[in-house]
Amino acid sequence: MKLGKENSRKRWSELRNHWNDFDPIGVMSDPDWPCDEYNAYIGPTIRLLEKKATEDEILALLQWVISDRIGLRFSLDEAKQFATTLRKWFEENWNNSSV
Repeated sequence: MKLGKENSRKRWSELRNHWNDFDPIGVMSDPDWPCDEYNAYIGPTIRLLEKKATEDEILALLQWVISDRIGLRFSLDEAKQFATTLRKWFEENWNNSSV
């Protein structure tokens, strides 16, 4: 299903909320911190979810983001939990959607 502008923005916003809840840097508890900290990773995450990526593919993206881009220690358990959350959210709300 091709998404219109409104649903595309809604999906983007929901995914940003998931990234902000995951918050690998740990900055989202600061009310003055901008909510766009993880926006650069939303597009790549959506593309993986749209193509029904495996858990390993999602984990590879998360490892790249956390270890390589952000420079933090990568926790496989936390990343697996986040990957499961992402897949469940996408399947329940946006399955077979694309822009």
